[in-house]
Amino acid sequence: MKNRSGILSMFLSILFLLVTLSSGMVVAGQERLKRTETHKFTLLPAPGGENDPYSVRFPITLDEPGLITVDVEVGGGRIKHDGSPFKVWIVETAGINDEKTNRIEKRYIKKLAKFKTKEAIYYGVDAGELVRTKGEYTVYLSNLSTKSHAVGTVVITYPAEPQARHKRD
Repeated sequence: MKNRSGILSMFLSILFLLVTLSSGMVVAGQERLKRTETHKFTLLPAPGGENDPYSVRFPITLDEPGLITVDVEVGGGRIKHDGSPFKVWIVETAGINDEKTNRIEKRYIKKLAKFKTKEAIYYGVDAGELVRTKGEYTVYLSNLSTKSHAVGTVVITYPAEPQARHKRD
């Protein structure tokens, strides 16, 4: 009887060890393919309102399929607008025409949300879409109001090889 319980406890210990190691390897693999960019931004008043917003853009290139996450937060400025004067959106870079950045076709807009002070949006890219787009996307922040302006921070996380960090002297 002692022998059976000893074998059973050893088997359970080995099983627990294998499960712990395999889950740790998955987490390590996911971390390897994640790049996080943090940017400060300024959104000036829109020259022509919603039809001519003031926009800033952040191009990104994915190396693998996965999730694009955009967290934006306004830290200051003046918000004189009923509702949500700002917009965050994820766009396929192929759909951007530099001459008419305010006229991007709907099929290229992957995710869009209006906000006042804080917003988070997510968009998943599968393997087929990654090949079609070559992994090239652009995150836009826009001010739709002629009376509001804002400064803040945007954090963009997406599947890509992390950049090497250089130590400062």
